Formats: sequence, C-alpha cells, structure tokens
Amino acid sequence: MTAHIWKLGALAVVAMSAAVAAAQSDHAVSVGADYTYVRTNVLPGCSCFSLSGGGAQIQVSLTPHLAGIGDVTLTHKAGITADNYTLIQLIYTGGVRVRPFAPRARLRPFVEIMLGGASSFGTLSPACSGVGGASNAFAFEPGGGIALRLSPRVSLLPVEADYLMTTFSNTANNRQNDLRLSAGIVIRLSR
Repeated sequence: MTAHIWKLGALAVVAMSAAVAAAQSDHAVSVGADYTYVRTNVLPGCSCFSLSGGGAQIQVSLTPHLAGIGDVTLTHKAGITADNYTLIQLIYTGGVRVRPFAPRARLRPFVEIMLGGASSFGTLSPACSGVGGASNAFAFEPGGGIALRLSPRVSLLPVEADYLMTTFSNTANNRQNDLRLSAGIVIRLSR
C-alpha cells in the first residue's frame, strides 16, 4: 500500500509540473474534480456491484477542438456479499479529448479515449482474494460527456459516461467490463 501511495504522489508531482509548464505556454490548462460511480463485475456474468468515489483531472488544450487529458480516480465499496468483502480501485489514465463544437459555445459535447493503469486494494483484490496475480492491471477508458460553460473560467460536467475495461486476474477471462459515470466541475487556470 505504501508503494502505491508513493506512485500516486509521484504522479501528482509530474501532473502539477506539467500543468505549471503548460500554463507558461500558449495552451489553456484546466483542472477538475468529480464524483464517480462505477458499476463493476469482478467475475464474468453479473455478480455486479457499485463503487463510489472521486477523481481529479488535468486538461491541456492543444487546439480549439483537441486536448490532452490525465485522470486519476479512486473508488471504494465495503460490505460486498455476506462475507463483508471490500474493494478499493485506483484508476490512472491519460489520453485525448475531442470537442467538436466551437470553443465559445455554452454547451460542448466531447469524446475521449484514455489508456493507463489500475490498482486494487482490499479483500477482493487479486492478491488478497486467493485468485493470485497482480493487484495492478491495464486500463482502457473510451467515453464522452457534456461540458456546460458557466463562466469563461468555470465549466460544469453534468454527465460523463465511460466504458472502463481493466485486466485484473479473476480465474475466468481476466477482464472486467465496467460502466463509469461522473459529474464534476472544471476550472480553467490559464488563457
């Protein structure tokens, strides 16, 4: 667990350094925070349950319609099944976001695709549940949403929906197909 906290801290330092560097360039930099709901299946079929948590994003606009994005999300669920299992999932991804409409439009839909990693902790993580395998996995996250501009610097994300695929060991196909829903706020730091 301590090693994962160090990794998360190092990732935060790199992200903030990138934000400072980008803020000094001609590219707009935005940061955001959100509430996240994930509907997950640990095993194939639907022994499904829900995780709740939050996330943080950094976005650097490359053109009026294209941005680089980094996302870190932490979700948790306790009391899973009668055996009171727990699961904590950390997802860290990066990729691109495409916004097809004019930059000054009040309502802007977007699509995105992100790749990265996932870590799991708790009694349902592969290392603790007896399944074996690493508690770290590949994460693939395509999706989209809507941004509602409230002011030149503040936008509301009323909905973002993503397909979240992870590759944790699970004694079957080592793949989880999850639905991730988020809502949050984005603050533009520069330009």
